[in-house]
Amino acid sequence: MADVGKQPWYGVAAILSLGLVVSAFIGGRALEKMRSATDGVTVKGVAEKEITADLATWRGQITHRAADLAGGYDELQKQFTTTINFLLQHGVTAEAIEEGTINASAHYKRDAKGHATSEIESHTLTHTFTVTTTDVALAKRLAKESTQLIREGIAFRSYPPSFYYTKLEGLKLDLLEEAAENAQLRAERLARSSGNRVANIISASQGIFQITRPNSTETASWGMYDTSTIEKKVRAVVTVRYRTE
Repeated sequence: MADVGKQPWYGVAAILSLGLVVSAFIGGRALEKMRSATDGVTVKGVAEKEITADLATWRGQITHRAADLAGGYDELQKQFTTTINFLLQHGVTAEAIEEGTINASAHYKRDAKGHATSEIESHTLTHTFTVTTTDVALAKRLAKESTQLIREGIAFRSYPPSFYYTKLEGLKLDLLEEAAENAQLRAERLARSSGNRVANIISASQGIFQITRPNSTETASWGMYDTSTIEKKVRAVVTVRYRTE
């Protein structure tokens, strides 16, 4: 067997050269795999639009307490009629008013020790109504002005109105399109900064719509729909992954 130490120098060089080729091949394959796994960019596209509510609902409640249930009912009906006339005089149409049910609860007398007895002392009756109108400004104004009924001896409660936008589904489609365009613009700029260009979409997903006050930064993982204001902001987000080359 020949002594390796006595091998010609070109034999050792060949062995070293072969090792470098194999290493380069393995390294190149690893780099190729790494590039194939990372050749892409994921971006979020955003689109926002300010909208004005075109539908409002507002609820009011009349409360009356009386010793006699029948007499209390008659008085409650009179107060309800006064309330409805007030609404009609202030621009609400009869078709916009939905009358709710009348509820009654009994209050029992208590003995000297403060324990409730079976003897009824008085009754509390409530009557609610709901106004649904496309005049959102009217609903907002009535929610405040209706407290004038208190001056007429009516125990009236005005609930905060709720404001909605009825063309929301069509708007969502438009915002998704704009958000996708925004995502592509962001991807192109990111790719360009690294000397690449955007090829095609690998995947895309729609985020949750956020409907908030105009200047709000609030978000929720399940989405938001703020109904407390007439003016609103709708925000759409999409996540898109692009292949780059």
